[in-house]
Amino acid sequence: MGKKYQETPLNFSSFKNYMIYKKEEVVDTISKAHRYFFYDTCSILHHSNSSNRQAIINYLKSKGDVIIVSRTALMELTANSFELHPVQIQYFSELNSSGFKVVLFDEEVIYNCLKDALNISTEEANRLLGYAVKEVCRYKTKTSEIIESMDKHMSVKLKSTNPGNRELFSTFFRYARTLKRKGDSIAEELILICIIVLTRIPLGRYFLISDDMRIKPQIISVNDYILKHHGRREPYQLTTAALVYKMYRDNVLTNRNDMIEIMKAAYKGNINVFFVGEYDIQQRYESFKCEDLIDRILNEKDFRIIY
Repeated sequence: MGKKYQETPLNFSSFKNYMIYKKEEVVDTISKAHRYFFYDTCSILHHSNSSNRQAIINYLKSKGDVIIVSRTALMELTANSFELHPVQIQYFSELNSSGFKVVLFDEEVIYNCLKDALNISTEEANRLLGYAVKEVCRYKTKTSEIIESMDKHMSVKLKSTNPGNRELFSTFFRYARTLKRKGDSIAEELILICIIVLTRIPLGRYFLISDDMRIKPQIISVNDYILKHHGRREPYQLTTAALVYKMYRDNVLTNRNDMIEIMKAAYKGNINVFFVGEYDIQQRYESFKCEDLIDRILNEKDFRIIY
């Protein structure tokens, strides 16, 4: 049986005070920040269930300005019940209490962010959106299905180099959210589209906190695209394995049991990682038992987890 989704949770009033969600305030927050953490659904679930989540929050706060939860990610978090679970409400409360600005991000607001930061016409902004959509569609993704199923007039405009001066962002993203289905990667794909567009603004660093390794090829491709067209590599995917490794290297998390606990909150069974060992000249992909991976981190100074 498929899951059901709703844009606004029934218990939104229970946690809205922990988030920035009004469009004008969202645009203002984005414009003033420099390091953005887009938080994927799976990682929110994993980290909120860790007994060491305060250590995670403290580390992220030392590295970034803003936590961004996309509208589609929130839909995934509240599937079927249409309510956000108390564990995730508590996590958002703790993120907020730490001083983090937690933004609930309707994906179409990237248009307003562009207009706020750049002297850009609506047609040029539409063209950027079209380029981003086509890049993400290269892998025959959920986005490809969305483009093929939407109104043909709208689809042609998105694919065109002359998309017109009527803003297309709202129509595209709102329609995309209506096609959210269980097991797809639409939340991550829409985040990648947002990041491609936002990197047209020549400021900021973008991180995607996600344990979903299915999207790794797309992230690599998007990095190459952004480097070619916007002159930098974005985004960096931060998995829980990479997070624990970085927390250890920064002397934030050094207790073996705490490291294992965070890993086991995210991974059931073996942990698949991209890494570089002492004698490796290129990164490797391998599966580890949790305890074995932690011991490699603790005991091998040249062992580095990439993803």
